[in-house]
Amino acid sequence: MTSSLKLALAALLLPAAALAATPAGQDRLHIFNDMPTKAGDALFSYTAEWRIDDGELYRATGLSFLNPAKFEGAAPTAVTKKLLTAIKDGMIQLDPNWRGMTVNQPEGQPELAIANRAGYALTNIIVRDYTNQKMRYALGDRAFGAAGVRVAVDLVYAADVEYLEGFTSKKNQSGSHGEIEIVIDGQRPVTLKTDGKTTAELEQELARQLAGSQLGVTPLFPHIVNKDTRNNKPFDGSEVQWTNLGAKAIAINITDPQLGVLVKFKYPNDTAGGAVADSGLILPLLGAAAVGVVGFLAYRRRRPA
Repeated sequence: MTSSLKLALAALLLPAAALAATPAGQDRLHIFNDMPTKAGDALFSYTAEWRIDDGELYRATGLSFLNPAKFEGAAPTAVTKKLLTAIKDGMIQLDPNWRGMTVNQPEGQPELAIANRAGYALTNIIVRDYTNQKMRYALGDRAFGAAGVRVAVDLVYAADVEYLEGFTSKKNQSGSHGEIEIVIDGQRPVTLKTDGKTTAELEQELARQLAGSQLGVTPLFPHIVNKDTRNNKPFDGSEVQWTNLGAKAIAINITDPQLGVLVKFKYPNDTAGGAVADSGLILPLLGAAAVGVVGFLAYRRRRPA
């Protein structure tokens, strides 16, 4: 085998992390959950997207339906375990070389610890919560602004993922009864009554009361489409955004069963263009490439000297 062919084969088989420039753990997100309080099965999902250094984008989604009755007597760690299993199921279709993040549950903690692997950089993370549970988000010991991570909170209607044509008489487009509470770094909570208010009205109020925030009329990052249509929620025209949040943690609690929330995190690594690679094509493409290399080697061996 010629040296050039050996190099080509090694490049094909060598994990991207072996050529890493981005260190492991550069980008992080800690998600702290509680117990769902909304009756029945309610959607909770999260999508993380990452980029191979100077390469393509990949993503994985963990999707669960949480029912408080099925966790009766259980600790929030049981919910965390289900959310962890969901994202692992979402990543399993990716070739191991392209799984650019780790997700772990610290022992005995209701926490998902997300971090980039060496040679990969997180670009976007979105958490979709329709379960009415207390959630808290942090980067560890760094403030969001110091890490260059932008944050957005998009209030949405539960009916947008729960409404079934022909089975539900009315698609609710306002809050019913309850509250939204947001706490930044343990400061005094900002609390709004939701009764009869639209998501746009609630976001306007939050933007006025939350220091350093603004009402964004374009999304923090483009809408992420998932194969499960129940998980798709196009941008509705406004969201509360922080471009430089000088806090290490943000906590959100919604008690109105008619409302859900999308929480978005944009990392400072999404500067290059390029489409997101379809994970379903990765294994076939690698297989085809491997077959091509094997065929070429067999051809070389059969050629007369």
